[in-house]
Amino acid sequence: MSSTQSEEEGRLSNPVQRRLADAIIDHLVEDYGGGLSINALSRRFGIHRTTVMTHLKNRGVERRRSIRKLSDASVAQAAILYAEGLSLARVAKEFGVSEVTIAREFRSIGLLIRPRNGRK
Repeated sequence: MSSTQSEEEGRLSNPVQRRLADAIIDHLVEDYGGGLSINALSRRFGIHRTTVMTHLKNRGVERRRSIRKLSDASVAQAAILYAEGLSLARVAKEFGVSEVTIAREFRSIGLLIRPRNGRK
């Protein structure tokens, strides 16, 4: 194996790191202030989400706190539907949230999540 080939393999497993120019970071901060999420900024600027958070922190930008998507009453209703046999995916769709959100809410009230179909 040639040194060029092994170097190429190394690049594939270790992404190239690049620095963002100050002007680009200015845009990132502006976009965050305009309402874009950390994940959206990560995709837009082609950097990891922790890098986005680091840039915001370094610029003194206070992070927004996530707003709970469901009220206690909605979680209780969702739990009833889930207990009646609806899937996590179906309950999530009913309430317009992701499966991860529903599962997190269920765990917070002590509701056990059933295994997916085909799993034991």
